[in-house]
Amino acid sequence: MSPYARTTALALALGVFAPARALAQRDGGPAGDANTAGDASRAAPADPGACTPDLLPLDRMPAVTATVEPAQPRVGDRVLVRYRFRYRAQDRLEFDPDVVAYQQPAIEMDYAREQPERLRGGRPDGEGWLVSEVVVAVQPFRSAEVVLRAQASRLLTGDEIARVCTPEVRFRVRGPFGNDPHPAPRDITEPELVRFGALTWRYIALGLDGAFVVVCGTLLGVALVRARPKKPVPPPPPRHPYDVAREALDALARSNLLSRGLTKDYYDAISDVVRRYLGGMCGFDAIEMTTREVITEVRSRPLPGVALVEVERLLSECDLVKFARYAPSHEENDEILRSAESIIDRGRPAVVPPRGEHATRREEPR
Repeated sequence: MSPYARTTALALALGVFAPARALAQRDGGPAGDANTAGDASRAAPADPGACTPDLLPLDRMPAVTATVEPAQPRVGDRVLVRYRFRYRAQDRLEFDPDVVAYQQPAIEMDYAREQPERLRGGRPDGEGWLVSEVVVAVQPFRSAEVVLRAQASRLLTGDEIARVCTPEVRFRVRGPFGNDPHPAPRDITEPELVRFGALTWRYIALGLDGAFVVVCGTLLGVALVRARPKKPVPPPPPRHPYDVAREALDALARSNLLSRGLTKDYYDAISDVVRRYLGGMCGFDAIEMTTREVITEVRSRPLPGVALVEVERLLSECDLVKFARYAPSHEENDEILRSAESIIDRGRPAVVPPRGEHATRREEPR
């Protein structure tokens, strides 16, 4: 055989048997086994996300279950996938859910933002076993068949770490409306038996409601009527200037101003009484006027029965005591009071009874 032919045959042999040797060494079999090499070359590529559990003895093998709550979720429901692990008390199991496995955009399912609080540890289950649970919340937004692949968890037995796989979870997300593609019509509901008098209590309730409305309306109407602004009470008619002046002079006659030496105040009070009387009878404000201005107003509007000279003399004597510090005698004090009473009595109206007579009598007009 020529050197070229030997080289070609060696290359072909290496190209055929090298993959078989590599597969045999990886699986632990002899490199020269032709059957094993042929089976390995025909095997399909493994799924990178698949979970392959490690083989453990039956007395050490943990039990893993998965449940879905609610069992028949609808679109938009919060679905809880509960993984339950049962393992030996001297072992420790660690499981971290893969968030990517729960986010499935194709069927519009999201990993819920708020996840249940996880319990770090297990509770005793008797006979030296522990039970722990891991709950994952998802939220589907589309009616579809949901498949959650198996996920790997780690079992620490002290001297080794074994892989434990969770079961595959499948559930159907139902729509918010009818999920039966061919619904059958329902039977007609049988009529209910209505006995005589069954509506009595309803009529009584309606009557009580009507009475309540009437009472509330009446109370509201009364409250509105009371809340309306009331008409102000008209003030009493003004008293006649004669009555006011007569009472003021009587009060001065009973006062003790002169006995206390308050002669100036006594004359000032008499002057004010006469001024108010003249102003009320003639229609002007005599308190704020001087004596000359008061005389001018009285001269333009004289009072029947009242002499202007008497008014001028009385006001002048009062001004003499108030402003000139004149000290009158007892006779002059009595005379000034009688003069003021004379002016007021002679200017009283005809309907006012004279002093000292009964109030029902009326003086004849002059």
